[in-house]
Amino acid sequence: MEDLPFERGTGYLLARLGTLAGRSWVGMLRSHNLTPHQHGVLLALREYGALGQQALARFIAVDPRNAVPIVDGLVARGLVDRQVDAADRRRRVIGLTEEGRAAADALATAATAIEREFLDGLEPEDQAELNRLLRTLHASLTG
Repeated sequence: MEDLPFERGTGYLLARLGTLAGRSWVGMLRSHNLTPHQHGVLLALREYGALGQQALARFIAVDPRNAVPIVDGLVARGLVDRQVDAADRRRRVIGLTEEGRAAADALATAATAIEREFLDGLEPEDQAELNRLLRTLHASLTG
């Protein structure tokens, strides 16, 4: 059956593909018993090392006050810990535990596998170009 004209529109295609990608992503997070924000915390700490709550909140795009329950859930699971900042004893820094590092590594591997599967229909150079275009579009919209 032939596509209807609206099914060829960029907005429609982005929305439809976003839904399909989102399902895979949510399933992967659910299998690790994590929320998207908790995922962001683990991978930000994996990438940048221990961070203060303000910086961590910026990385995961939440208000710093809203980061507290996100971090609390990860602390309760033994994936992150809070330590006193040596430079400012009034401040706490959040870092990965050994278990948290293993979880973050597993998440990164799972995310890579999902991306590979999702983009399998494209040649590697087309995958790179799609990523570049999406990052450019994202930057222009979020500014």
